[in-house]
Amino acid sequence: MRFYQNLKSIKLAVGLLVYLTITGTLATLIPQGLDPVYYNSNYPKFVATLILETHFHRFFTSILFLAPAILFFINLTLCTVDRFWKELKKKRGPKRFGPDILHFGLILLTIGAIVSFSGRQEGYVELAVGDKVELPDGKLLKLVDFKYLVYSDGRPQDWISTVQVTEGGKTVIEKADIRVNHPLQVGGLKLYQVSHKVSTELLLQDPQDPRGKPIHLVQGDRITRGSTSLFFMAVEKKTQPAGEVRVVIHTSGPTGTRVIRAEKGDRVLDLTVQEIRPLDITGLEAVKDPGITLVFVSFIFITLGLVMTFAERLKNLSKTEKRSPKPR
Repeated sequence: MRFYQNLKSIKLAVGLLVYLTITGTLATLIPQGLDPVYYNSNYPKFVATLILETHFHRFFTSILFLAPAILFFINLTLCTVDRFWKELKKKRGPKRFGPDILHFGLILLTIGAIVSFSGRQEGYVELAVGDKVELPDGKLLKLVDFKYLVYSDGRPQDWISTVQVTEGGKTVIEKADIRVNHPLQVGGLKLYQVSHKVSTELLLQDPQDPRGKPIHLVQGDRITRGSTSLFFMAVEKKTQPAGEVRVVIHTSGPTGTRVIRAEKGDRVLDLTVQEIRPLDITGLEAVKDPGITLVFVSFIFITLGLVMTFAERLKNLSKTEKRSPKPR
């Protein structure tokens, strides 16, 4: 019985609520779900290590949030049922249901958080400018532009992906920016900017192509020329002249395999290396959250409960003042 009383006590509820409020506020101030390199670049070493080791960069799916949230849900449910039952059985005086509606809203909020956690779907894609990817609902997302902003001391300031969304050949979103902590809503999906890296793009020219259109390869790509396979393996820095690079290409075919190291102007099979250049790659995360509607509904009940509770207290205060004897 004592355990039950402690489990539904106001002190436990207040303590858990204070903890969840403070940690939840801190979590909103720290960008969530980004690559560890972001935290190591933007925070002091001790702070970055603390964030990563405690999983505070994914706070709302960590034990730091889930355990107190579940305990708060149990406490709140027991407290709400107990209070509502007592209010229903009250025979004298007005019945005050404002706190019960408030508690019900908080319960819905907790359920919404659990639904979000259990039913949340995430997907990740890396795109270069001009690349397209099909979204789960059939829409086509194209990366139109990408900007990597830095502070004067070289630290990352922001990553901005400008995208276009089409469906069935028709433009749904002409241009929209996706920034860190500023996601884009596309139907039931939210698209988040989560990472950035620099790869290498290799442009190969086919002298026999009348259009003169170069072949674009990103490190890791593979193409076939006749019966020979060509794989873009890696990039090497040259010692002389300093700063220049060359590509490492692996070929395999009927005559065997070999590794070719080539720089601008060199021949690779029947192709010519036209250019070797850096290529910005943006990392986008698509999130579908089935609990978001329930969370919005919970806020309506919470607001209604707060208004009713406040109005009931004002009404009781007014009655008390009227009954109090006036000084002579």
